[in-house]
Amino acid sequence: MFKRIKELEIYNKYKNLKNDSQASTLASLGLWLIFFIVIIIFTRGISSNKTIDRENKETAEINNYEYTYQNNDITIFGEFYNGKQIFTILNNKYYYDGQSVYMVKGNSLELMPEFNLNILKITLDFVEELTSNITFTENNGIKEYLVPLVNFLNLYEIDTAVDLSEASNYNIIIRKYYDKNNLYKVEVDLSNYYKINSVHDSGQLIINLYNKNKLNNFTLEYDKMLGVK
Repeated sequence: MFKRIKELEIYNKYKNLKNDSQASTLASLGLWLIFFIVIIIFTRGISSNKTIDRENKETAEINNYEYTYQNNDITIFGEFYNGKQIFTILNNKYYYDGQSVYMVKGNSLELMPEFNLNILKITLDFVEELTSNITFTENNGIKEYLVPLVNFLNLYEIDTAVDLSEASNYNIIIRKYYDKNNLYKVEVDLSNYYKINSVHDSGQLIINLYNKNKLNNFTLEYDKMLGVK
Protein backbone atom coordinates (compact mmCIF):
# COMPACT_ATOMS: atom_id res chain seq x y z
CA MET A 1 0.00 0.00 0.00
CA PHE A 2 2.74 2.48 0.95
CA LYS A 3 4.62 1.57 -2.20
CA ARG A 4 1.57 2.47 -4.32
CA ILE A 5 1.26 5.81 -2.57
CA LYS A 6 4.89 6.62 -3.30
CA GLU A 7 4.24 5.89 -6.98
CA LEU A 8 1.44 8.51 -7.17
CA GLU A 9 2.25 11.76 -8.96
CA ILE A 10 0.74 13.85 -6.15
CA TYR A 11 3.14 12.23 -3.66
CA ASN A 12 6.13 13.13 -5.82
CA LYS A 13 4.89 16.72 -6.10
CA TYR A 14 4.49 16.90 -2.35
CA LYS A 15 8.04 15.53 -1.82
CA ASN A 16 9.51 18.07 -4.23
CA LEU A 17 7.54 20.87 -2.59
CA LYS A 18 8.76 19.82 0.83
CA ASN A 19 12.37 19.95 -0.34
CA ASP A 20 11.85 23.47 -1.71
CA SER A 21 12.07 25.67 1.39
CA GLN A 22 10.54 28.76 -0.27
CA ALA A 23 7.62 26.83 -1.72
CA SER A 24 7.17 25.01 1.56
CA THR A 25 6.95 28.32 3.41
CA LEU A 26 4.36 29.68 0.95
CA ALA A 27 2.32 26.50 1.26
CA SER A 28 2.36 26.77 5.04
CA LEU A 29 1.23 30.39 4.89
CA GLY A 30 -1.56 29.39 2.53
CA LEU A 31 -2.75 26.70 4.90
CA TRP A 32 -2.72 29.14 7.84
CA LEU A 33 -4.65 31.68 5.76
CA ILE A 34 -7.34 29.11 4.93
CA PHE A 35 -7.47 28.12 8.60
CA PHE A 36 -8.08 31.71 9.75
CA ILE A 37 -10.74 32.31 7.06
CA VAL A 38 -12.63 29.21 8.22
CA ILE A 39 -12.40 30.37 11.86
CA ILE A 40 -13.70 33.88 10.96
CA ILE A 41 -16.66 32.50 8.99
CA PHE A 42 -17.51 30.08 11.78
CA THR A 43 -17.26 32.78 14.45
CA ARG A 44 -19.48 35.19 12.48
CA GLY A 45 -22.09 32.46 12.09
CA ILE A 46 -22.15 31.86 15.84
CA SER A 47 -22.30 35.61 16.53
CA SER A 48 -25.22 36.04 14.11
CA ASN A 49 -27.15 33.20 15.74
CA LYS A 50 -26.49 34.66 19.19
CA THR A 51 -27.83 38.04 18.01
CA ILE A 52 -31.06 36.43 16.76
CA ASP A 53 -31.38 34.33 19.91
CA ARG A 54 -30.82 37.38 22.13
CA GLU A 55 -33.42 39.42 20.23
CA ASN A 56 -35.99 36.63 20.44
CA LYS A 57 -35.31 36.21 24.16
CA GLU A 58 -35.70 39.94 24.82
CA THR A 59 -39.04 40.21 23.02
CA ALA A 60 -40.31 36.93 24.49
CA GLU A 61 -39.87 38.48 27.94
CA ILE A 62 -42.22 41.38 27.07
CA ASN A 63 -45.71 40.22 28.07
CA ASN A 64 -47.35 43.57 28.82
CA TYR A 65 -47.07 47.08 27.42
CA GLU A 66 -48.97 50.18 26.35
CA TYR A 67 -49.29 50.99 22.68
CA THR A 68 -50.72 53.23 20.00
CA TYR A 69 -51.67 51.92 16.58
CA GLN A 70 -51.77 54.49 13.78
CA ASN A 71 -52.69 54.13 10.14
CA ASN A 72 -54.36 56.39 7.56
CA ASP A 73 -57.81 56.09 9.10
CA ILE A 74 -57.55 55.73 12.83
CA THR A 75 -55.48 55.83 16.00
CA ILE A 76 -55.95 53.21 18.72
CA PHE A 77 -54.70 53.69 22.28
CA GLY A 78 -54.41 50.51 24.30
CA GLU A 79 -52.76 48.21 26.76
CA PHE A 80 -51.70 44.61 26.20
CA TYR A 81 -51.39 42.03 28.97
CA ASN A 82 -50.73 38.33 28.26
CA GLY A 83 -52.73 38.27 25.03
CA LYS A 84 -55.63 40.41 26.30
CA GLN A 85 -56.18 44.07 25.50
CA ILE A 86 -58.05 47.13 26.68
CA PHE A 87 -58.17 49.87 24.05
CA THR A 88 -59.90 53.08 23.01
CA ILE A 89 -61.14 54.05 19.55
CA LEU A 90 -62.92 57.39 19.01
CA ASN A 91 -63.66 57.76 22.75
CA ASN A 92 -65.18 54.28 22.94
CA LYS A 93 -63.49 51.78 25.25
CA TYR A 94 -63.23 48.09 24.40
CA TYR A 95 -61.95 44.91 26.00
CA TYR A 96 -60.51 42.01 24.04
CA ASP A 97 -60.26 38.77 26.06
CA GLY A 98 -58.25 36.93 23.43
CA GLN A 99 -61.34 35.66 21.59
CA SER A 100 -64.06 38.33 21.46
CA VAL A 101 -64.35 42.11 21.68
CA TYR A 102 -66.64 43.82 24.22
CA MET A 103 -67.57 47.47 24.59
CA VAL A 104 -67.03 48.72 28.12
CA LYS A 105 -70.18 50.35 29.49
CA GLY A 106 -69.60 51.37 33.08
CA ASN A 107 -69.45 48.19 35.12
CA SER A 108 -70.64 45.92 32.33
CA LEU A 109 -69.44 44.64 28.98
CA GLU A 110 -71.42 44.42 25.74
CA LEU A 111 -70.37 41.83 23.17
CA MET A 112 -69.45 43.33 19.78
CA PRO A 113 -69.79 40.36 17.38
CA GLU A 114 -69.24 42.47 14.25
CA PHE A 115 -66.01 44.05 15.45
CA ASN A 116 -63.13 43.59 13.01
CA LEU A 117 -60.48 41.66 14.94
CA ASN A 118 -57.75 41.87 12.31
CA ILE A 119 -56.09 45.01 13.66
CA LEU A 120 -55.80 43.39 17.10
CA LYS A 121 -53.81 40.49 15.65
CA ILE A 122 -50.81 42.67 14.90
CA THR A 123 -49.25 42.58 18.34
CA LEU A 124 -45.60 42.46 19.34
CA ASP A 125 -45.87 38.64 19.57
CA PHE A 126 -47.33 38.55 16.05
CA VAL A 127 -44.49 40.69 14.69
CA GLU A 128 -41.87 38.55 16.40
CA GLU A 129 -43.36 35.37 14.96
CA LEU A 130 -43.21 36.87 11.48
CA THR A 131 -39.62 38.09 11.79
CA SER A 132 -38.08 35.13 13.62
CA ASN A 133 -35.44 33.46 11.46
CA ILE A 134 -35.70 36.27 8.88
CA THR A 135 -32.43 37.97 7.99
CA PHE A 136 -32.52 41.72 8.58
CA THR A 137 -30.52 44.75 7.54
CA GLU A 138 -29.63 47.28 10.22
CA ASN A 139 -28.93 51.00 9.96
CA ASN A 140 -28.82 53.54 12.81
CA GLY A 141 -30.76 51.36 15.23
CA ILE A 142 -33.41 50.37 12.68
CA LYS A 143 -33.77 46.71 11.74
CA GLU A 144 -35.61 46.07 8.47
CA TYR A 145 -37.12 42.71 7.56
CA LEU A 146 -38.50 41.58 4.19
CA VAL A 147 -41.19 39.08 5.18
CA PRO A 148 -42.80 36.94 2.45
CA LEU A 149 -46.41 38.00 2.01
CA VAL A 150 -47.42 34.32 2.05
CA ASN A 151 -46.05 34.04 5.60
CA PHE A 152 -48.14 37.04 6.64
CA LEU A 153 -51.29 35.61 5.04
CA ASN A 154 -50.84 32.24 6.68
CA LEU A 155 -50.62 33.90 10.08
CA TYR A 156 -53.05 36.78 9.57
CA GLU A 157 -55.86 35.17 7.56
CA ILE A 158 -56.86 31.58 8.26
CA ASP A 159 -59.15 31.41 5.22
CA THR A 160 -57.65 33.72 2.65
CA ALA A 161 -59.17 34.25 -0.79
CA VAL A 162 -55.87 35.57 -2.14
CA ASP A 163 -54.08 33.53 -4.80
CA LEU A 164 -51.01 32.33 -2.88
CA SER A 165 -49.05 31.75 -6.09
CA GLU A 166 -49.45 35.45 -6.89
CA ALA A 167 -48.77 36.44 -3.27
CA SER A 168 -45.45 34.59 -3.40
CA ASN A 169 -44.14 37.43 -5.59
CA TYR A 170 -44.54 40.00 -2.82
CA ASN A 171 -43.15 40.88 0.59
CA ILE A 172 -44.27 43.02 3.47
CA ILE A 173 -41.71 45.22 5.19
CA ILE A 174 -41.31 45.36 8.96
CA ARG A 175 -39.03 47.87 10.66
CA LYS A 176 -38.08 47.76 14.33
CA TYR A 177 -36.74 50.90 15.98
CA TYR A 178 -34.30 50.61 18.88
CA ASP A 179 -32.79 53.11 21.30
CA LYS A 180 -29.87 51.51 23.12
CA ASN A 181 -31.28 48.02 22.46
CA ASN A 182 -34.70 49.16 23.69
CA LEU A 183 -37.48 48.46 21.15
CA TYR A 184 -39.79 51.47 21.09
CA LYS A 185 -41.52 51.43 17.69
CA VAL A 186 -42.54 49.01 14.95
CA GLU A 187 -43.56 49.96 11.41
CA VAL A 188 -45.46 47.45 9.30
CA ASP A 189 -45.70 48.20 5.58
CA LEU A 190 -48.75 46.29 4.34
CA SER A 191 -49.02 48.10 1.01
CA ASN A 192 -48.51 44.87 -0.97
CA TYR A 193 -51.16 43.13 1.14
CA TYR A 194 -53.68 45.84 0.25
CA LYS A 195 -52.51 45.90 -3.36
CA ILE A 196 -53.12 42.19 -3.84
CA ASN A 197 -56.56 42.62 -2.23
CA SER A 198 -57.35 45.58 -4.55
CA VAL A 199 -57.80 47.92 -1.57
CA HIS A 200 -56.78 51.58 -1.93
CA ASP A 201 -54.79 52.13 1.24
CA SER A 202 -51.18 53.04 1.90
CA GLY A 203 -50.95 50.07 4.25
CA GLN A 204 -48.64 51.90 6.64
CA LEU A 205 -49.15 50.82 10.25
CA ILE A 206 -47.12 52.34 13.09
CA ILE A 207 -47.05 50.75 16.54
CA ASN A 208 -45.50 52.80 19.34
CA LEU A 209 -44.61 50.87 22.51
CA TYR A 210 -44.42 52.24 26.07
CA ASN A 211 -43.97 51.03 29.64
CA LYS A 212 -43.02 47.49 28.72
CA ASN A 213 -43.49 44.98 31.58
CA LYS A 214 -44.65 47.76 33.90
CA LEU A 215 -48.45 47.38 33.78
CA ASN A 216 -50.72 46.06 36.48
CA ASN A 217 -52.92 43.12 35.49
CA PHE A 218 -56.01 45.03 34.29
CA THR A 219 -57.53 41.83 32.87
CA LEU A 220 -58.73 40.69 36.30
CA GLU A 221 -61.27 43.51 36.50
CA TYR A 222 -62.78 42.87 33.08
CA ASP A 223 -62.71 39.08 33.30
CA LYS A 224 -64.65 39.43 36.55
CA MET A 225 -67.36 41.30 34.62
CA LEU A 226 -67.50 38.34 32.23
CA GLY A 227 -67.85 35.91 35.12
CA VAL A 228 -64.40 34.42 34.55
CA LYS A 229 -63.00 32.85 37.72
